[in-house]
Amino acid sequence: MLDQLKYIDGITIIDTSGTILFTIKFNPRFHTEIDENEKIIGQNLFSAFPLLEERTSTLFKVMKTGKPIFRAKQSIVDFRGTEKETTNVSLPIKAHGKIIGSIELSKDISQAEHFPHSVIEIDSSSFDSKQLKTKINPERAVYSFEDIVTNDEVMTQLKESARKFASGDSSVFLYGETGTGKELFAHAIHNESKRSLKPYITQNCAALPESLIESILFGTKRGSFTGAEDNPGLFELADGGTLFLDEINSMPIHLQAKLLRVLEDGYIRRLGDTKLRKVDVRIITASNIHPAQCVRDGNLRQDLYYRLGVMTLAIPPLRERKKDIPLLVDYFISKLNKSHNKNIAHISRNSLEVLLSYDWPGNVRELENVIEYALNQADSCEDTLQYIHLEQQIKHLLDVQQSFSSTKVKPLKDEIANLEKARIEQAILLTRGNVSKAARMLEIPRQTLQNKMNQYGID
Repeated sequence: MLDQLKYIDGITIIDTSGTILFTIKFNPRFHTEIDENEKIIGQNLFSAFPLLEERTSTLFKVMKTGKPIFRAKQSIVDFRGTEKETTNVSLPIKAHGKIIGSIELSKDISQAEHFPHSVIEIDSSSFDSKQLKTKINPERAVYSFEDIVTNDEVMTQLKESARKFASGDSSVFLYGETGTGKELFAHAIHNESKRSLKPYITQNCAALPESLIESILFGTKRGSFTGAEDNPGLFELADGGTLFLDEINSMPIHLQAKLLRVLEDGYIRRLGDTKLRKVDVRIITASNIHPAQCVRDGNLRQDLYYRLGVMTLAIPPLRERKKDIPLLVDYFISKLNKSHNKNIAHISRNSLEVLLSYDWPGNVRELENVIEYALNQADSCEDTLQYIHLEQQIKHLLDVQQSFSSTKVKPLKDEIANLEKARIEQAILLTRGNVSKAARMLEIPRQTLQNKMNQYGID
């Protein structure tokens, strides 16, 4: 069938919801109902092509059945009522064994006899789009160190360290507040490494129920539980490449022990299987809490951290590198101008001063959201972001921050009492109930300790 497609007139790619991720037509007669300049990427297939139905759409059929459709001829009717004959190849797109979309190659054969020599070569650069790679090839890191924008000395040193880390195979532990750019560093390390052409798999450990994490990480054997099939886990899918585990401190402790064994011997066993499988995977992990704190809180095994934290990067929050804010603002304006059809070239001084005075608890991600909000408020004829474009969003963020702060702060006497109780309980535990030894440890009289134990109800 593919041999019959000496050339094609159009390509369409959709996801499972029917959203158009990519479309291109090479023949001006093909799909004339769409204006050449009209942007339909991001629209639903049936909004862009009202005469299509899910029942008759080959793009939807292949997603439902998981099998390709080859049709030598297919009749379609355009919005003018003109009947056309097309040759289509429709294929499902899979990732990790799951269908995530479909692609259709189409050739208009209605007037082929009138255009025997109208062959159009396809430029492969048409597909060299970061958006398309992100949507269709999720097993590939898309960011590099050039995407980590900074003027800050600490961040510059971190980038240099990360570049050196990339050359080896040792595990890397990234920690920093939410939105600081941990995932960008993970992408960049993979892309700079010798594994860059191999799979890059990412999984947020907090996003999955405990009952599923083991099967997703290590895979399943058919019959191991009701409905189980032979499926590879993330380690097998990432073989030869990199596995990025975000919020590693959310992984259940018993699974951390299994992860430690994989790091030590390089073998995994699918759930319900007896067979060991060798894997070659580099692990990058991340946490928004300091790893030492994770260990103290009992959310991360100490021995596992020693294996994961061979090389550690502490990414500072945006409030500690405010010199980056003007640079990031320019970067986001340039990036968002294109997608929002705006022509912003500047930001007013008072607007920038407001941005510099804010603490950014959501870090770089929050800053990008604020700039995107401001661009949406600006008219297409404006070239400067003014405070009026930011005002409502900044006020909203300050209200949220104030509300959050007010719920977190307790009266000082209560905080002191809680700390005092915790320290007394710790001393009693360490001395195995010996009040005299505990009093000496706390450097207070025995009678004072006894009174406080009665006050706090400590046995």
